[in-house]
Amino acid sequence: MANTNQYLPTFRSGFTGASERIGGSSSHHVDLKILQSLPYEEKIRALDSLAAKYKGIGREIEFSNQAVSGRRWNPNATPEEKKALFEAATSAHRPRPGWDPLDFYVPFAGKSRFDEGAVEGASIFIPGVPGGKITRGSGGGYGYFSEAVDPSGRVVFRVGHGDINRPEEETEIAVAAQEAAAPAQQTKTPDELLAEAMAKLTQEKRTPVLPRNTYEGPNEESFQKTEEDINRVATQLMLKRAAEQQEEQAIPTIQRNVGALAAALGQKGFSTPKSVI
Repeated sequence: MANTNQYLPTFRSGFTGASERIGGSSSHHVDLKILQSLPYEEKIRALDSLAAKYKGIGREIEFSNQAVSGRRWNPNATPEEKKALFEAATSAHRPRPGWDPLDFYVPFAGKSRFDEGAVEGASIFIPGVPGGKITRGSGGGYGYFSEAVDPSGRVVFRVGHGDINRPEEETEIAVAAQEAAAPAQQTKTPDELLAEAMAKLTQEKRTPVLPRNTYEGPNEESFQKTEEDINRVATQLMLKRAAEQQEEQAIPTIQRNVGALAAALGQKGFSTPKSVI
């Protein structure tokens, strides 16, 4: 298992329970076994992953065997401190050939495992191996338990003493393969970032962006021709209307002139045809 990410994926494996429902051991405690042949870095990584998961729900890992009773796992401790606590906790447990065994409780932060409600019915988690799987079962004096299998089929983690009356729905889960880490990006100093920002501002002042002033409608030639046609028709209509108005004004003038002529002729004794007046 290449340690390319800080934490391993974790999966719930039931809940803590009373002694008669977890295989006969101490009520509400968790038993974790880590493959002894794993590198120490991976063993520490597994515990850090569990501690991070429990921290997310307000709980902490508190060891319970006599030599380490009450001591809690601190993900922020130094590697040397973590290794020393790991060795002390596994040594305090009854030997399990091929495994590093750990007994612990997961009380709420700020609570003791002896406080009422601090550890009862707590979630149990197991770290998974990318590309592997999680299998689940019950019995054998281990209560409800889960095993983490790596891609080669090797069991690397076991967790048990869960409540047999509260199993998970799935008996097997595939663990997604771990994605390759993204290449590290070069970090720039504040001075370099400031210099880039100043250069960008200077460039923007040197080459201002002018507003566009171009025609963006239909074809310009077609638009101008249509406008000319409209103006020509409008002019013709205006001239026609002006001519009609002049003609309308001319008729009363002619009638008045003819009437005056008829009156003058009458005074002189002339008569005019009725059609004239």
